Amino acid sequence: MTKTHPILLFFITWLGAAVRWRGLFANTFHTDEALFASWARLIAVWRDPLLKTVVVDKPPLLFYAQALFYPLQGPVEWAARLPNFLAAILLIPLTAVLAHQLTADRWTSYTAALLVALSPLAIQFSATAFTDPLMTTLVVAGLVAAVGQRPCWAGLWLGLAVATKYQAVLFVPLAWGLGGTGAGEQGRKGHQTVPHYLLFTIYFLLPILLTLAWDYGRTGHISLWQAQMNSYGGVRLAWSWELRPRLWAWAQMVWFVLGGGWLVVSGYWLWVRCYSPTRLAPFLPLFLLVYMLIHWLLAVPVWDRYLLPLVPLTAVWGGALVGRGAVTVRPSARWGLMALGLFLLVAALPARLGRWPIGGQPTADAGAQNIAAYLVDAPYGTVLYDHWYSWQWRYLFFDTAVYVSWFPHPANLVDELTVFGTTGRYIVLPADGRATPVIRTLHQAHFALHPVTASGEMILYQLVMNNE
Repeated sequence: MTKTHPILLFFITWLGAAVRWRGLFANTFHTDEALFASWARLIAVWRDPLLKTVVVDKPPLLFYAQALFYPLQGPVEWAARLPNFLAAILLIPLTAVLAHQLTADRWTSYTAALLVALSPLAIQFSATAFTDPLMTTLVVAGLVAAVGQRPCWAGLWLGLAVATKYQAVLFVPLAWGLGGTGAGEQGRKGHQTVPHYLLFTIYFLLPILLTLAWDYGRTGHISLWQAQMNSYGGVRLAWSWELRPRLWAWAQMVWFVLGGGWLVVSGYWLWVRCYSPTRLAPFLPLFLLVYMLIHWLLAVPVWDRYLLPLVPLTAVWGGALVGRGAVTVRPSARWGLMALGLFLLVAALPARLGRWPIGGQPTADAGAQNIAAYLVDAPYGTVLYDHWYSWQWRYLFFDTAVYVSWFPHPANLVDELTVFGTTGRYIVLPADGRATPVIRTLHQAHFALHPVTASGEMILYQLVMNNE
């Protein structure tokens, strides 16, 4: 690379940081984020450092990383987002390095970095407490090490990625393919040997074995995977009648991977007729296809977070088409890259504000934060009944006197109120038709609901007897 590369890459990285910064403070917790952050707080205050009192179905690396920031920043939501935020910024130059390793072309690396920096999906997941952003960065670090013929580091980074989320296992074949077939300048000097794969495997297993030891130490048996399967309800092939709606649901979200970058990549693909002067390994597009087929054909939830690891990989592939094609077809590559950046900003700026229906958003908590603010100073003995938002309350009432009581059915709630009365008792209900059976059952049992406050998609009621 030329000496101008660090300067331009530095600018692209800071551009990516700029469009991600607002979400660090403006977004609210999705229910899963609140759950993960509550586990991190249990670790941070040493109340339950091994998470023995909660049912954990995810590998714990992110939670312990989040726990490091709570003593430094205090009990603020953005403390739980900082590990992912830092990892998301690092992902931009890592993608550039991977692109350059695979193509030996600096404009490909610039373009790939720009596509990641301004990807709507990457932006809105950067400032979140989900497990996926950290996992994605660790996976790309592993791929960079694999292509660079560093099997120990490749195995360690990918092992840490699995210790963050199981999904990282899917990227091990890609690491072997990219690192063992001569992809990139270093790889063309010699293929991987058996000792390379052995070293990779040893270092890959180290974080996984530590995770299993942690799980055994807290429960007395290996329970993480079974807990995950219980959460999913098992994994099966999609039924034939599910294939079409699942395909449409995934197709609607794929656009957010690169935003407007998809149009640019497609345009260049048509313009230069699949021009590919670089020797980009075929494993990359093949892996992207297989990855999407797995998520389409298996009846896993259609969640936007599953597409996040594809952002850097599609950026590398798209960068090989756009970046190199720009140099070949038009000599003014710098101006072309600037025009691409401006075009990508059209989708990136709404993502900066959390306006796309993906990842982190200012309204992700459905109003839970404002509801909790009303009760945060309530006296000891205050009870909040809930059926839908318990993970939010687990975090928001972490160090308060409010006791959150989950009720499975309206009849159970009536039984409890009959025994304990309504003094200091509140209930949170959705502001839609889901609350109707609960309200009807309470009225029939002669309990009244007095609205106290409303926020977002939920309403807080105070419970009283009809004769009070």
